[in-house]
Amino acid sequence: MPEYALILLFLLFVAIFLHRLNKITIFGSKLHVFVFYSIALLFGITWDYFAISRGHWSFGEKFLLGPKIGLLPIEEYAFFIVVAYFVLVVYKSIEKHLKN
Repeated sequence: MPEYALILLFLLFVAIFLHRLNKITIFGSKLHVFVFYSIALLFGITWDYFAISRGHWSFGEKFLLGPKIGLLPIEEYAFFIVVAYFVLVVYKSIEKHLKN
């Protein structure tokens, strides 16, 4: 069972729900979206490749969907995007409620 993908989907649904519920704006333009996620992917992929090549961690195949891009499963690429979005939504939601 692909638990990793299911956890990511759950986080994504929670983030989308909070985003719409709180009617928050996260990015000012499409360029901001591109730059933010490019940086998140660049640092995340670099860090993971380093850690995997050094043997610091690996991924349990029975918890993944299967396909990989390079050394990383596709869920890991989704992780960088979903978790970054989740954190931004939670931060902006808290910020909005603290202002009120």
